[in-house]
Amino acid sequence: MIDDVPRQALLRGLPAGFRSALTRDPTPLVQLTLDLTKLNDVERLADGIVPIILYLQNAGEQLSLRSMPEAEFFKKLANEISNRAGGAAVAQLPAPSALPEVTRREVIVGRDDTVDFDFLNRALATGRSIARILVPRFVNGSQAKLASGEPWLARGTAWVIGTKLVITNHHVINARSDGEEDASDADLKRQAEQSTVEFDFDRPEAAKTTCGVESLIHASKSLDYAVLRLATDPGRLAIGVHPEPVRMTATSYIAVNIIQHPRGEAKRVAFRNNLVTAADSELIRYFTDTDFGSSGSPVCDDNWRVVALHRGAKYASGVSYQGKETAFVNFGSQIQAVLADLRAGNPDAYKDISGA
Repeated sequence: MIDDVPRQALLRGLPAGFRSALTRDPTPLVQLTLDLTKLNDVERLADGIVPIILYLQNAGEQLSLRSMPEAEFFKKLANEISNRAGGAAVAQLPAPSALPEVTRREVIVGRDDTVDFDFLNRALATGRSIARILVPRFVNGSQAKLASGEPWLARGTAWVIGTKLVITNHHVINARSDGEEDASDADLKRQAEQSTVEFDFDRPEAAKTTCGVESLIHASKSLDYAVLRLATDPGRLAIGVHPEPVRMTATSYIAVNIIQHPRGEAKRVAFRNNLVTAADSELIRYFTDTDFGSSGSPVCDDNWRVVALHRGAKYASGVSYQGKETAFVNFGSQIQAVLADLRAGNPDAYKDISGA
């Protein structure tokens, strides 16, 4: 099984310095044990990579290529650890058998999936207002450090929702693993104010436009959002929001697109295999691809209006969706539910957003 996969394939994506520091042994099973022990001992690296998650993802991918059923176990485990490491509380999702893409395949067959040419221009304009956010972790007023001595940083995605205002997930600003006690009010405030928001990180070598954070305006753990006021105006337009919540019917065919910073890396866009599968008053669920670090991204319709704030994903096995035998069901907070909560909790901030 996994011991038949080349070691270099399992370690793919890990920094060269980290790989070279791993203990070597000529016996494959001993080597596997040594690697897993070391990976479990390292919470995360300075660039935000959680080694054990990347290792499990690589294992799942390699076993899938070999058509081995154990692949699902590794993919599911990678997803569960990723959710815990990112602090994302997984919302209740429907059973895979209840997903309309599985039970009503005729809905997604024979459709014209082309979009108008200006779709690309609108995507580029939207992307300018999406940024990576880096959040330092504080515990009882003291900044947390990695074993290397570098700052412990949570990485997520944020986007402009009003003049000098950006929005991301509460769990990104909370900078805690799922199951840990939440940051105190003082630590949460400090983490927000010491965060860095980086625009224009469109490719690895891109020059970033960096903004500091002035204050935490409002946050909700239940809807998993946080609105921050930037210290300077990034000169980016607020992304428009859809005026109505997403509603699903038996014949609905709704695609959603996500520009994001997966794994805290350069900006990527997901706009294939991207149908909504379910919606209620607070959440929508969709198949659009994401990864840890994508938390806080805007979930947009084909007119690039925001319909939801991306929160997380749950691995779903036994799903046959557009040629994929397995899929991650992603979920986000309905943006209209977020705005209604903000209006009740901070009317002044809501006016800034609605005005923008």
